[in-house]
Amino acid sequence: MTIKCLVVDDEPVARKGLAGYVQQVPFLSLEGICKSAVEANDVLHREKIDLLFLDIQMPDLTGIEFVRSLENPPAVIFTTAYRDYAIEGFELNALDYLVKPISFQRFLKAANKAQSFFEMQRQNLAKPAEPVPASPEFFFIKCDGQFIKIKLADVLYFESEKDYVFIYTEQKRYLTLLSLKQLERELPPDRFLRVHRSFLVSLEKVELVDGSNLVIKGKQIPVSRSLQDTIFNTLIAGRLWKREL
Repeated sequence: MTIKCLVVDDEPVARKGLAGYVQQVPFLSLEGICKSAVEANDVLHREKIDLLFLDIQMPDLTGIEFVRSLENPPAVIFTTAYRDYAIEGFELNALDYLVKPISFQRFLKAANKAQSFFEMQRQNLAKPAEPVPASPEFFFIKCDGQFIKIKLADVLYFESEKDYVFIYTEQKRYLTLLSLKQLERELPPDRFLRVHRSFLVSLEKVELVDGSNLVIKGKQIPVSRSLQDTIFNTLIAGRLWKREL
């Protein structure tokens, strides 16, 4: 791939030297030369630039200030006559940091680093997205010596009773040897919520929120005081419709 580069430096000699180096490297393309961050900003608004060779110490706006002002900055290789800015430069995720006077050997090393960065970026974009495994729509419990299939869509809520759990569904109630902690870990969190040490509820089955209680099919389910704000935000805040008076 070809990396589109912009050289930004307030010193004419430095600009000429860097531009000459860029033109010697086959995978680099010199798209422009700027003597200030303001000029560079104008170019970035008009053209797609992959890589900035950016001087740090410039009048009006330093290279570091310029990068921080950009919402989506290109990759950056900083150039400067001073080593003191290295740490600050790398905090901005600069690919490299070249200290003047810059030899071609050192420049080429930085260019190769940039090529590796863009190649890795390209490969990551080319990878097909891995499919998100679908949440199972049912589970089995052992009840009265049998394995019974329970559909998630039928579940109203779970209630713990010592080492057992009652499972309340649209059709009937089941008792099985389980723990709410295990259920909480296995069930999809966007559909089921632990609201009390003894209750785990199906969010879509909640009919009424009344302060410290939820109502599902006429059953009042207590909500732990420490969880009331969380329950409100999960159930109501994002789904609240208000009538205009």
